[in-house]
Amino acid sequence: MTAFPKFYLARFHRAAILLLLSAVLTQPARLAAQANTLDKTAGNMARISVPGTKGVLEMNVGLTDWDTQVRDDGLETKLEAMHRADHLLISAFIQKVNFPASAESCRHDWWPKTKKAVSIKRDDLRETEMKDGIARVEFIIHKFRDAPLEQKNIHAYLGGGEVCAEVHLSRVRFQPEQQQMFEDVLSTVRLLPDAASEEARGVSREEMNYLGEASRYYLQKNYSAAAQAYQKALDLEKQQRALNPNMFRVLVDNLGMAYAFTGKLDKSKEIFAYGITQDPEYPMFYYMMACTYGEMGKMDEALDQLRLAYKYRANMIPGEGPIPDPLKDDSFRRFAQNEKFVQTVHEMQQ
Repeated sequence: MTAFPKFYLARFHRAAILLLLSAVLTQPARLAAQANTLDKTAGNMARISVPGTKGVLEMNVGLTDWDTQVRDDGLETKLEAMHRADHLLISAFIQKVNFPASAESCRHDWWPKTKKAVSIKRDDLRETEMKDGIARVEFIIHKFRDAPLEQKNIHAYLGGGEVCAEVHLSRVRFQPEQQQMFEDVLSTVRLLPDAASEEARGVSREEMNYLGEASRYYLQKNYSAAAQAYQKALDLEKQQRALNPNMFRVLVDNLGMAYAFTGKLDKSKEIFAYGITQDPEYPMFYYMMACTYGEMGKMDEALDQLRLAYKYRANMIPGEGPIPDPLKDDSFRRFAQNEKFVQTVHEMQQ
């Protein structure tokens, strides 16, 4: 069985980002290159929208699965991510509204209803804070029915165009030093009021179904089945380009890795080569191609691809992080003591 690079292994969780519904759009997120070491924003970027309405809410929900549901009237989409290892609970809503939407107006309209709907004692309540363009409500629930709870809550409101959005974060047995996990998630939250949903872009239901099916297989480590489904999605995409650029990048990336996981390095190379023809300034296609050459033991070819990756390093997807360090990546373990390889990589990194 092929020995896969640490970088491949660290990026395993990004498969969850292609679990799509008609109102969902996802993109890759930054994962650390070192094996089993995840940085504070690791996970996946979720995007939700109201079908047929401009406006997209995006946020990095971390290393967890997440689900979405469109309300029966089609005017609101809900996201839930409830299985993070750090026990932070995330829910988010985006809704079409009939008033001029802004962070303040959305909080003014939504928070009183939420506050009234749940009758409970809220301590350290802050209802008027604005931070980074987000209107926040923050409080702690110390007890529930006389039982200790110590649940920290933040309701974050955003608005623009025709939509309001809310992100609700909570954690029981909260300790003050855990505040940063809330802030880390909120730092990734964006409302794009003029963005169109993927449905409006003309992506077929068949293609989205293949993407979702492939990602489920990938998360189950059934890489052969994942590759088959991702390949079907890519075949449809080749017939008619409909995915936005970042989604296309993730599709190609995940398909190439799925082939690599099953030892089909030639297929993996073929997929990344195709990605480069379509998006020649995206650095990670070159980096993943270099990883593939590294697994094949082809040092000069790997270095050629790494040079191109570093040439276009400024074109990483926002939130994806810097290019991984080849000197810490198992793809290039065969060259770790090679003076030419080490010196050349150091020169690239300058």
